[in-house]
Amino acid sequence: MELNEIDDDIEAFLVESYENLNQIEGDIIELEKASGNGEALVRIYRSLHTLKGNCGFLPFPNLESLAHAGENLLSCLRDRQLAITPEIISILLQTVDSIRQILSQIQATKQDSDRDYSALIGALTRLSETKQTPKPSQSPVNTQTPQKDTAASESVGSLNNELTEISTTTSESAYVRVNVDLLDQMMNLVGELVLARNQVIGFSTKFKDNSFAATCQHLSLLTAELQEGVMKTRLQPISSIWQKFPRVTRDLAIASGKEVEVEMEGAETELDKSIIETIKDPLTHLVRNCIDHGIELSDERVACGKPSVGRLFLRAFHESGKVNIEIGDDGRGLNLERLKGRAQQLGLVNAVQAATMSESEAMNLIFLSGFSTAEQVTYLSGRGVGMDIVKSNIEKINGTVEIHSQEGQGTTFKIKIPLTLAIIPALIVSSGGDRYAIPQASLQELVRLEALNSIEILYDVPVYRLRGNLVPLVYLNQVLQQDSISNLETLSLVIVQVDNYRFGLVVDTIEDIQDIVVKPLGRQLKTLSLFAGATVLGDGTVALIIDVVGLANRTGITAKKQLLSENAVNNQEEAGDRQTILLFKGPQGARMGIPLAIAFRLEEILASAVEKVGNQDVFQSYGQILPLIDLHKIFGDRDRFSDEALATVAETLQIIIVSPYSELTVGLVVDRILDIVEEQLTIKGIPNRPGVLFCAVIQGQITEILDIETVIRIANPHLLQLATHG
Repeated sequence: MELNEIDDDIEAFLVESYENLNQIEGDIIELEKASGNGEALVRIYRSLHTLKGNCGFLPFPNLESLAHAGENLLSCLRDRQLAITPEIISILLQTVDSIRQILSQIQATKQDSDRDYSALIGALTRLSETKQTPKPSQSPVNTQTPQKDTAASESVGSLNNELTEISTTTSESAYVRVNVDLLDQMMNLVGELVLARNQVIGFSTKFKDNSFAATCQHLSLLTAELQEGVMKTRLQPISSIWQKFPRVTRDLAIASGKEVEVEMEGAETELDKSIIETIKDPLTHLVRNCIDHGIELSDERVACGKPSVGRLFLRAFHESGKVNIEIGDDGRGLNLERLKGRAQQLGLVNAVQAATMSESEAMNLIFLSGFSTAEQVTYLSGRGVGMDIVKSNIEKINGTVEIHSQEGQGTTFKIKIPLTLAIIPALIVSSGGDRYAIPQASLQELVRLEALNSIEILYDVPVYRLRGNLVPLVYLNQVLQQDSISNLETLSLVIVQVDNYRFGLVVDTIEDIQDIVVKPLGRQLKTLSLFAGATVLGDGTVALIIDVVGLANRTGITAKKQLLSENAVNNQEEAGDRQTILLFKGPQGARMGIPLAIAFRLEEILASAVEKVGNQDVFQSYGQILPLIDLHKIFGDRDRFSDEALATVAETLQIIIVSPYSELTVGLVVDRILDIVEEQLTIKGIPNRPGVLFCAVIQGQITEILDIETVIRIANPHLLQLATHG
């Protein structure tokens, strides 16, 4: 056999062995919860048997001996000749750790480990030899005596293995293993294709040719589908991280003298591989934090009227094109006064700051560098590092982390992260003659100021009153030390959100939102905290991607927000009962509006991107398939999505994404977005047609305020049934 063939065999062996080992570890933890779980015992036995057989082929005699000793012990457990005890669970976990060490050695040197595992093998052998007489209630289905059962179970097990292999051949043939480097290369090529697509679409706007425009639309759709397909190949279930947490929880609970059980929901939720690698350590640290600081000792829990066993829960789910992860406990919760006092002791805040901060700001103290509530250093905690790293690592991937805690009830960390980092939607802006990209995940809204006297100075901070709230402003050209070329008569504001506060970024011009391919910065620029990467735009120019968190830290916007918070509350009280309305032009030129609270975002799509599923028009938006409702079909007689209309018209559609219920999101097709206003709706009139809640006078003009629930019921009542009963 040639050397490269041996290397391929070792690589395949390692991949399969690591998969088996992860399964074994999870099953061992499951055994401790339910010792009578015969299926878990059989799975562990088969995995060790497979590992032992592969070792003999390569050969790796040390690993084979250890796997054989573990297999013998599992054989006794499987045949109910031994009862499962905490000692057996611990030595099985020790065996898993030792096998993992040997695999790491093989991966590094292509040679078997030279460490001495005779003590562990001896312990496994001694346990295997202390066989018990099985009790009637524990006897296996095979009623033969134990002496004869060993050989019989081997033959039955062998037959079951063969049958299992035959039955799974078809399903296994549907999957192939692909090298991650190849997937990364494919992703890079798709990224370049997206850039080329953007350039071609840019050309199509210059050449007013319908055939060329139709071809560009088809290219755009194909590129989007290919991009989505390649992204799916990089997705991994979050269970690849979570499967380690039962073992981590068990070890930490034993070390801290506590009883803890783990609950997991949404383990099948998928993320991009690169994000999985980034969040592995932050999630592990949050789990450690919940067990060490959150969950109380059993006696303390019982005294508080709680179950003696603490509860650690992990949840993951997709929502609004992002992955939501929740990690929490039912422990003691956060004592805000203790947090403030500890932060003052450590010199992280002063007495005035501690007295004026809100509940959320007090909770966020645990994310400060150097903060720790532990009075002495242990191997679990007390060094003042960890939670600040958790926050910074999550923010590096454009994610956010929030804390929700109630004293005596528990604490929950809520994390929101994007599905992928390779290709993201971003707003293109210009400042000082250069263009920059702002990730759409950070955007709140866009504001155009016609009068510069609406900008005020408060505590030496320029601010803008946005619907009763004082929003501090940051001039991008000043931060970048550019010569401004902005029009003095108007200002363009990009309202962005960082954590629980927002600020306005003043730019020269606002262009459009487009999918961009994130390229890492070169070595010379990596130290710049203002930028998260770069991208190539449709015209071939390079645009830097603004890191909103880095920009906020650089400009000290957090401190400005604290100065303005009290004044902002006063302004909110003075605002009175006012409503914020999104205005748009509807069918027959009608002026319409909806409450901004239910408007999720605004989009522009090509008419050709509309598809039909049954009788429902739909379109794809950031990993979701959303129903589409054309207001012309509700209030008029024109079907904008008929085959005849799509064949003759190459147009873009303005969409308002609305979410009247948390379980229901739809897109409304409108003629044109007009404005966002805040007014007291004092003059109201009765509606004159279904789908209208009432008429109001806004900006001196009669405006129909839509009843979104009725509009959806007219378009497709089944959507409301799913939302209200789902």
